[in-house]
Amino acid sequence: MKKPLIAAVDDEIMNIELIGFIIRSIDYDYFGIQNSRLVISEFLKKTPDLILLDVQMPNFTGFEICEQLKSNEQLKDIPIIFLTGMNSTENKVTGFELGGVDYVTKPFNKQELTARIRTHINLVKAKKKIQQQTTQLEHDIAIQNRLFSIIGHDLRSPLSAIKMQLDFILRGIIDPSDKKFVDSTVHSLANTTDEAFNLLDNLLNWAKSESGVLSIIDEKINLKEIVEQNERLLKMALDDKQITFNIEVPEDAFIMADLNMLKTILRNLLSNALKFTPKKGTITIAATPNKSKWSISVTDSGTGMSPEELEKVMDKNAHFSKVGTEQEAGTGLGLVLCQDFIKKNGGELMVESTLGEGSRFAFDMPMAN
Repeated sequence: MKKPLIAAVDDEIMNIELIGFIIRSIDYDYFGIQNSRLVISEFLKKTPDLILLDVQMPNFTGFEICEQLKSNEQLKDIPIIFLTGMNSTENKVTGFELGGVDYVTKPFNKQELTARIRTHINLVKAKKKIQQQTTQLEHDIAIQNRLFSIIGHDLRSPLSAIKMQLDFILRGIIDPSDKKFVDSTVHSLANTTDEAFNLLDNLLNWAKSESGVLSIIDEKINLKEIVEQNERLLKMALDDKQITFNIEVPEDAFIMADLNMLKTILRNLLSNALKFTPKKGTITIAATPNKSKWSISVTDSGTGMSPEELEKVMDKNAHFSKVGTEQEAGTGLGLVLCQDFIKKNGGELMVESTLGEGSRFAFDMPMAN
């Protein structure tokens, strides 16, 4: 564990050495500054956890240095204990008004000085811990709010559609003996169920990733096999929109990655391309060797995005989504998840898109030996 760093500013070398002896005796790190002109520059190079500041010094008084420290963004939160030979109430009040947290009167007592230092170091640690807990709590609340938003709106929509169609079947409004029943109703139910399942899967993966409970297990993966698995999963939707699906992945494209994360990445990128590619369009997934990596890309002849839309899509904190060419629903969560999972596997998602012409999503994965 890193030791607390204490700094002392005093124009008398004997005081600096004495304070150093006392502080090192309680196993804290220490450094002293005799020249008051160098305080700010020295503290910017090596920032202490607590400062012992003499009041009466040539060039700058301790009060003047305190004002300089409190006006510096990097140094303003460091607690300051004044060392003073003056025991007047007025000087003590001035020190507190300028931002000092305590004072010790010279000649100081070793036990008193160490007790005050320990107290304020413990307060610094407690403050940092509270700040970390507050940040984590805000993060957790943001995750919870987004989860509720997606569950309440985006997940509810496909489930409501499924329920409505099943109700129509039970009430006889939709006739199961109709020749169009399989091609129309069952086909629609299957697509809507896939949509709900994919959204739920993304939601759970995103929540795990954001909560830090998702572990990464690297293994050697045949990329073409995973792509072909995704093609089979999307076959019904590809056939429905009459999409030409091209696989330009060599048989020897082996990568090192987390299998479940890779499946999620490819499923989302291909589903996204399918959603925004009109009927009779083209989707191509390709992989090319690039030194010690494989460069993987998903390119479509879809609707593309404007620069403004592209910026929103790549913003992890923005909740941006739009419907597909056949009014397919979206949450924007899929691309957020792709960015996160690609980064966790050592890559970065890059996007090129032209409105009305299509999009290209690309990333690198380490090449397996």
